[in-house]
Amino acid sequence: METTAIPGVIYYAPPEGSEVSGLDGKVVLPLGPEPLPLLEEDYRTLDGEIPGYDAVGRGIYQALRSDPGCHHCRRYAQMLKGYPHYVSELASNILMLGEKDVEVPYLERRVKLLRIFELMEPDNAHFPLEIGTTLLEQGCRFSALHLSTVTLYKAESYLDRALALSGDLPRCAATLAEVSFLLGKYEKAASLWRELFSTLTPPASDEIGRRLERIEKGELPRVPAVDYLEAIACALSFREEGAYQEAAAILNDIMADAYFVMEFPMAEIPYILALCCLDMGAAGDARMLLRQALRINPELAEAKSALEKLQQ
Repeated sequence: METTAIPGVIYYAPPEGSEVSGLDGKVVLPLGPEPLPLLEEDYRTLDGEIPGYDAVGRGIYQALRSDPGCHHCRRYAQMLKGYPHYVSELASNILMLGEKDVEVPYLERRVKLLRIFELMEPDNAHFPLEIGTTLLEQGCRFSALHLSTVTLYKAESYLDRALALSGDLPRCAATLAEVSFLLGKYEKAASLWRELFSTLTPPASDEIGRRLERIEKGELPRVPAVDYLEAIACALSFREEGAYQEAAAILNDIMADAYFVMEFPMAEIPYILALCCLDMGAAGDARMLLRQALRINPELAEAKSALEKLQQ
């Protein structure tokens, strides 16, 4: 059988009919026919014996945390249910990562951990919903905009699954509508918002009503919003390379799309464009753009600091 290469893991072929037990016999886990991931140190101490309950748990836990999409992942996840201390640790880590404003690598980590729970409980809508929501957040982070298209399509897939499992979970429909809009799937977004509308109260219902009206009138960004997100990433890359004019041209083009700016008021865009202007010696334009950024988000500390320096 195929296996997935994982650093620090060696696969063991258990004899037919073998099993391990733990927790004073309360848990009995049949082994095989799938290859069993073991930590290297546990594998090297076998000496011809079947691995014990603890060694089996350490191996499958390491395999799933490293790659929840590894070969035989569903089987390993079902086995992991026999290790309540690992399940509890997973849940604690997911909660911790969900309560903080964390960087993209931690969002990626949260998705990995949630995927393990989804494998353990494939009929539970909560886990694909949380995965999709986390991927939406990840796909809109500035440090990960270059991957926003693939990330948002993954989010859509998980949210579609969550909606199919949950039936009419409002949060799921609302999140899927947002992702659909970002991907330029306006009819799908509108359909979801219409279904949600009767469950909403102001100001949420007012905002959704305005968005539905804009869709009906065709007052939409020139290209799907996700294309602009990737264009911002391209502009950031150009600026880092010293190609300030190219970066500024991209950002000016984005800001010229009034419907995109209306739907997604992002203070970072005029802020980055202001930095490009400063790089090119256009301090007056930079001041105007920094003020524009602060009108969108008065708390953007970087824009405040840059404007204060220009006014000294």
